[in-house]
Amino acid sequence: MTPPSSQPVKAVLGPTNTGKTHLAVERLTARSSGMIGFPLRLLAREVYDRVVAIKGAAQVALVTGEERIMPPDARYVLGTMEALPVTRDVAFVGIDEAQLGADPERGHVFTDRLLRARGREETMILGSASIRGLVKGLVPDAEIITRPRFSTLSYAGSSKLSRLPKRSAIVAFSAEEVYAIAEMLRRFSGGAAVVMGALSPKTRNAQVAMFEAGEVDYLVATDAIGMGLNLDVQHVAFASLQKFDGRRLRRLTVAEMAQIAGRAGRHQQDGNFGTVGLPQGGFTPEEIAAIEGHYFPPLSSLFWRNPTPRFGSLDQLLADLAQPPDQPMLRAAPEAVDIAVLRHLAGDMEVRARGGDFDAVQRLWDVCGLPDFEQLGAEHHSRTVFKLWQWRTNGNGMIDPDWFARRLARLDDVEGDIDQLASRIAAVRTLCFIAQRGDWTADAAGWTEQAQLLESRLSDALHAALAQRFVDRRLALLLRDAGQRHAALPVAVGADGTVAVDGEPIGTLKGFQFKVDPFAKASDHRLLLAAAEKHLRAELARRATALAEGDDGALSLVAEAGTAPRLAWHGHVVATLTRGPTLVQPAIQIDASLRRLEPAQVQAISERLQRFVAAQLARHAGPLAAMGEAAGDLFTPPRVRALLAALTDTSGTIARAAVEDQLGALTPEERPQLRKLGFTIGSLDIFHPLLLKPEAVRWRAALIAAQQGTPVPALPPHGAVLQKNGSQAGLAIAGFRRCANGWLRIDMAEKLARQAHAARMQAAAPPTSPVAGGDDHHHDDHSEEAHGAPPPGFVIDPALATSLGLDEETRRALLGSFGFRAVGEPALQRWRWSGLRKAAEKRQRRKGQPRRPEQARSTPANGDAKRAPERAAKGAHQGKRSKPPRTATPPPPRGERPARRGPSPHSPFAGLAALLAESRED
Repeated sequence: MTPPSSQPVKAVLGPTNTGKTHLAVERLTARSSGMIGFPLRLLAREVYDRVVAIKGAAQVALVTGEERIMPPDARYVLGTMEALPVTRDVAFVGIDEAQLGADPERGHVFTDRLLRARGREETMILGSASIRGLVKGLVPDAEIITRPRFSTLSYAGSSKLSRLPKRSAIVAFSAEEVYAIAEMLRRFSGGAAVVMGALSPKTRNAQVAMFEAGEVDYLVATDAIGMGLNLDVQHVAFASLQKFDGRRLRRLTVAEMAQIAGRAGRHQQDGNFGTVGLPQGGFTPEEIAAIEGHYFPPLSSLFWRNPTPRFGSLDQLLADLAQPPDQPMLRAAPEAVDIAVLRHLAGDMEVRARGGDFDAVQRLWDVCGLPDFEQLGAEHHSRTVFKLWQWRTNGNGMIDPDWFARRLARLDDVEGDIDQLASRIAAVRTLCFIAQRGDWTADAAGWTEQAQLLESRLSDALHAALAQRFVDRRLALLLRDAGQRHAALPVAVGADGTVAVDGEPIGTLKGFQFKVDPFAKASDHRLLLAAAEKHLRAELARRATALAEGDDGALSLVAEAGTAPRLAWHGHVVATLTRGPTLVQPAIQIDASLRRLEPAQVQAISERLQRFVAAQLARHAGPLAAMGEAAGDLFTPPRVRALLAALTDTSGTIARAAVEDQLGALTPEERPQLRKLGFTIGSLDIFHPLLLKPEAVRWRAALIAAQQGTPVPALPPHGAVLQKNGSQAGLAIAGFRRCANGWLRIDMAEKLARQAHAARMQAAAPPTSPVAGGDDHHHDDHSEEAHGAPPPGFVIDPALATSLGLDEETRRALLGSFGFRAVGEPALQRWRWSGLRKAAEKRQRRKGQPRRPEQARSTPANGDAKRAPERAAKGAHQGKRSKPPRTATPPPPRGERPARRGPSPHSPFAGLAALLAESRED
């Protein structure tokens, strides 16, 4: 290093924002070589990046306690003041923030550099005007240059945290305060960036980048921002005016206040400062005047410690470090961590035993320089230092690589909260400091790379954790967007409906309905809805056009059980069916999500949906619409219109008993009109087969629900013919009727009824003539003569009922409802026809109801002409035979009467005998 008196020394003094650091960088890069020492690793890294941009990475070195980038041909060195290689011969030397020589912990290092670090051609001391007198006294040949502030700094008063202006930095003096303020800003304004001295450069740069890019409007920091960090800050708010300096909690000095407040306003842009609330009573008028006018009391002394102690013995080292300064402007530095660790280890027997070994003492002091990044305290920190000293003074003098690898592996975990990650980073910084000392570890470059990679991963995780906890990017984006008159931010709708504004999801768009992100806070819903309203107008208009002009393939009926009948477009509900003039003319109520569209678009969509409903009804429920038209046609006979009206009201199916009177009143000329419309007049029900198809059932259920204002009932599965349970309303709409312990579809019931009547007619028909020469008939005659008369009634094949899944109980109940009743032994499965009206009369008599006069008429119950021969034959037989007079003596039981021998079943009189037997039974 060049002798102190042989080269010019300039002291550039002044407040913040005077361009001192910028001037030093200019002078550095103008020389052939040089170095600048900074108070913070973060600031050293910032200036390193600037110089690399000017000179190239191969020419620039970075030296800090934990990081060392030293290209072989480096001519410019940037680093922290402790790590600055003061013995290096360079043309330019810069000492930044020289007033920190008054700091109790690190001041002696800055004082030493001010006194000893010199460049061959130029030395520049940068600092506050408060050290002007000290520079003159300690460096008499120094040229004092005072620079004015580029912009005005003014006091803005106190403010609530929620009312702070944008581009503000809030300063606190503990991690707890920083976190609490950042949490509150997240709720108020979308979040804040966080800057603390304990952050790694990568994490700090990532946080500052968020603030500089406008992703957040606020920055919460410790007093680290006062040390020359250049940020686009317009306002600095103090959350506190006191801090713990390592020994006591004290109020900030005016110089410290000014150093921090001076970060507001850069270059020609004015700035202001204030407080959040009134911490510790707020600024005094004197403090405000001093900060605004840059009037600070001069420093009276700087801390000093012997920079070149001797290592002859441990006692000699301790004595040299305790040596007082010999100048009145200097005073002895308080005990720092390195001396505290040294004094603690001096009491160890092994250290004391080797207290006379020059190399052992020198290496002991060397390892005591390991910074306490983890803030463990002298006693705990001394354990690591002692272990390092043992390795340095034994064997090959290198640190055990296995110990280093185990420590590194234990810290390789990117999970955890902010405090856990910050603690790991601090521990990794210790390993980085050890690894970059080439005389401490073998393969220093390899270990340094591994430690720095781990620090980088942990820094990324810490940045992500900070952003996740303290930044609500979506809220910040929406707050900025809310103040813009026009949609300047890009909006995108994903294939899954996700709506993103400037890449930040705000919700989903399903059809025309926007739903806020379910993970958004309730307090953010209003902003999210406003953003959707603003940015989705064009997309909604495009969809409205597609709906109004599209084909029927995109539209569908939504008839889910328990909900109102609705219409959907691409699966998204756009309207609801409600009560209309008639069952087949439902009203269409447009969904509320479409009402934000233009009135012309809403009208076009409404007309499109009406056309869709009409087309679907014509396709799937055409008979229903046809009967509605016929019921309203004046040319339709009144009796037919009345019956059709009843059918229309029940959506095309009705129990025959409910309209038996209307049906019986129809003339032979009117009845064909029902069959012409396709209706089946069954034994129990009147229905149209097409209306029992699955899609027709869905539309009928929707129409009934719309007309009645009720939810759609649960419908049976498609293709089902027999149901054991289910919604009674849904089963009725689907065309099922109750039978015993289940429900059977009415078309299947009618099929069973026709099968039963076919069996009855077959039994009543005259037998065919025997085949000539056949022996079977002769055998049957003899068989009958041998066994007596055939069993009464006739057989109905149970195969069809079995195939439908009907059990015996249900089959018997169903046949009884058709007018058939079992006769004879149950095992023989013989049936006899009693007629629907007679069965109804018997049920009424059992219930104690009087017989209606019209029931005495001989009108057939089902009106079928094909039953006339049977009734005629029965009437003729009864006319030829007179009943015996009633007597008080009851007739003998039927089982006691002698069996009558009937004719052969092949005889022409077999049918007549069957009818006579039925009449006797009746």
